[in-house]
Amino acid sequence: MRRKCLSVMLIISMLIILSVTAFSQEKYDYDILIKRGKVYDGSGEKDFRADVAVKDGIIVKVGKNIKGTAEKTIDARGLYITPGFIDLHTHVERGMYFPENMPCLNYLYQGVISVVVGQCGQSAWPIFEQAEDQMNRWMKNGIGPNAALLVGHGTVRQIAMGREERAPEPDELEKMKMLVNQAMEQGASGFSTGLIYVPGSYSKTDEVIELVREIAPYDGIYHTHIRNEAQNLIAAVKEAIEIGETAGVRVHISHFKVMGKSNWGSVEEACRLIEEARDRGLKITADQYPYEFSNGYPYTNIVPSGAWFNTRTAERLSRGDIESVFDHLRDEQLIDLYKKVTPYFPISERHRDFLDSLPRKRLVSFITPYLMSTGDFRGPENTRERMLFKQRLNDTGEAEKIKSLTSRYIESIGADNLIVGICVDREFEGKSLQEIAEMKGKPVIDTAIELHLMGARTIPLRMSEDDIEFIMKKDYVGTGSDGTAPFYGIGLPHIRSYSTFLHKIKKYAQERKTVTVQHVIRSQTSLPAEIMKWDDRGWIKVGYRADINVLDLKNIETKTSISNAHQYCNGVKYLLINGELVIDEGEYTGARPGEVLKLKNY
Repeated sequence: MRRKCLSVMLIISMLIILSVTAFSQEKYDYDILIKRGKVYDGSGEKDFRADVAVKDGIIVKVGKNIKGTAEKTIDARGLYITPGFIDLHTHVERGMYFPENMPCLNYLYQGVISVVVGQCGQSAWPIFEQAEDQMNRWMKNGIGPNAALLVGHGTVRQIAMGREERAPEPDELEKMKMLVNQAMEQGASGFSTGLIYVPGSYSKTDEVIELVREIAPYDGIYHTHIRNEAQNLIAAVKEAIEIGETAGVRVHISHFKVMGKSNWGSVEEACRLIEEARDRGLKITADQYPYEFSNGYPYTNIVPSGAWFNTRTAERLSRGDIESVFDHLRDEQLIDLYKKVTPYFPISERHRDFLDSLPRKRLVSFITPYLMSTGDFRGPENTRERMLFKQRLNDTGEAEKIKSLTSRYIESIGADNLIVGICVDREFEGKSLQEIAEMKGKPVIDTAIELHLMGARTIPLRMSEDDIEFIMKKDYVGTGSDGTAPFYGIGLPHIRSYSTFLHKIKKYAQERKTVTVQHVIRSQTSLPAEIMKWDDRGWIKVGYRADINVLDLKNIETKTSISNAHQYCNGVKYLLINGELVIDEGEYTGARPGEVLKLKNY
């Protein structure tokens, strides 16, 4: 009898617990209710006051004075509700491969909820993997932002034919087509090229067209780092248009700009070509990052390499020299060394199969950069090169050559456009070469050589503000940071990795008044969603995914500087990704609700 009573009591207790749980799950009308905010809905129109209600990851109501209860209510008085930002061009997959960086905090604190990865011809997964490997890893471990993956031309070319400077053989082209199709079948969103980088630069237009045709049946998008962004910008834009029109696909030009003072202004002709193509029916768009300097590692030497080192008087270590050092080792010995330095460890079965598939010459070429780099033996910190340079400075003829080449480099950029980013004399950081020369009371050329020998690094401003603003005003240009997911505090990345999206609002909409706030919001929300054909994101609308920013637009802080890029932004008070709160009162919650965004037609 006692056992029966205990059993009955246990059943009753379980029923009570279940009923309480069910009641707690059903007692709220909404998961999150954002009250009394001003809404920029993504349309490009002015803001309006409204509440926004979220349930099961979806925006279910937008309007004034929404009634009902919510598990969490956010008071957005004085704040602005916008769609979450979408970054059309990133390289964050490199850092997000590793669990430490999967949240991608530097982007969450900018209000970025979705990223497009696998740009500039480098697939969004390591060369020895497939698209589904990266997708499965991210879905298993969880990621901060949503991510769409591109297959890279340079990667498939390297798999099929290495880094050889020639046209592919028919069987090699077929292998590349197979790899592109494989990625698209697994859910990649499109194809990317880096036609300015090896091995993409070795390809001709017809090769790219043949490969881009492979994504047409999927309605994939072609993202391109065009072949030239300087004196041959116009020809490069024409090539991108030709590829899109011939292959019958959508085209997107990455980090649209022109570099080099002598080329400034040519973006107007480039835009005219794009707009004529759009009038003909080609779906062509672009993105930009709003900075005057480029490169993921923008810090350069002041004295150019041609002036620093005279190849006629001394030999310099080359990549071929390094490969010859390791070429005597057996394949297994090379692979054992590789295992000790590769970050992709332990070696997976697919990774090992890839290494075993490489011909001998290609295996040596693939592994040696992991073991030794020519960069380890170059620059003012290298005692041999430093000694040779100083000897040349003491030779009147050689000194004139050094100064002539260095002056020519400085003049091509402008001494006022060469900004010192890193220097042992901290007072010079953030100042131009021109300013420092005046502070020292010395000629610009002598100041440049002195700074170089001190190990100073400069950031050359190769783009003009006029061009940046001209491009920004175009309604077909979105935002793409071209940033990475660095390990916090490590290295010298471009500040765009930490501040692009809020910097664009603060500097160009609020301070310079180049464009309106609503124009910038559209360029970072509904426009990129339209470009990527995401019909359920990028808007504050009923039925759309609850990817939402709640911003303190009046108190945006972009704390990055050219001497310290590793600074998170302030201004994102709340951030929802797929309806889950990722930033709450300005602090990261630890959530990783991001999804892999596969191509809709897949």
